[in-house]
Amino acid sequence: MNHDFSNRLLLLPLFQGFSRLDFLDMAAKVPLDVRSLPAGSDIVTAGETSDALVCLLEGEAIATAAAPDGSYVLREWLRAPWLCQPECLYGLHPRYGLTLTAATSVGILRLDKAACRTLMELYPAFRLNLLNRLCTLAQDRRALLWQPRVERLDLRFASFLAARCLRPAGHKELQIRMAALGDALGATRLNVSRMLAALEGQGLLHSGRARIDIPKLELLPRI
Repeated sequence: MNHDFSNRLLLLPLFQGFSRLDFLDMAAKVPLDVRSLPAGSDIVTAGETSDALVCLLEGEAIATAAAPDGSYVLREWLRAPWLCQPECLYGLHPRYGLTLTAATSVGILRLDKAACRTLMELYPAFRLNLLNRLCTLAQDRRALLWQPRVERLDLRFASFLAARCLRPAGHKELQIRMAALGDALGATRLNVSRMLAALEGQGLLHSGRARIDIPKLELLPRI
């Protein structure tokens, strides 16, 4: 395992605390499925069985998730390093909830379940890092359920997005009709339109026909 590759792995939360010797030992004991994919390639597809931990090592990808009733689609741009839905690897419903597509040429690492079991058995740092990641995801989602309802519509809109995004920052695109967004926010279509126009006037988003582009989610008003 070359030094550059091990440095990229260290950027992933799963391998925090690994030493150079750990990586050399891991390369001899665990098969590492490293792939390069061109822009436009699907890395994972919504609904397919999650049989591996997929790590984005290089490049940029677009995560696309759709509401169960088809009323809206959310896209977000993700830069490496990034770990794709580790919570989907086990449990009652081990299926991806999104489609991940390469926006540029990308490098990915796939760790199948057998490789993950070996890593958890042999390397306490990997086991603790994975547990920490899963617990953090569960805690963050529980906290979202207990957020107070706010009157300001722009804050409700920002919370609606944040609750559905993989990262609380960066470029997002919401494909939704005004009536559906009004239903989701508990507001009239007219008030939603005014709220979006106000945010657009501040340069925080661009609103078009059934499409809202948010260049930087972290700049939207927050509770």
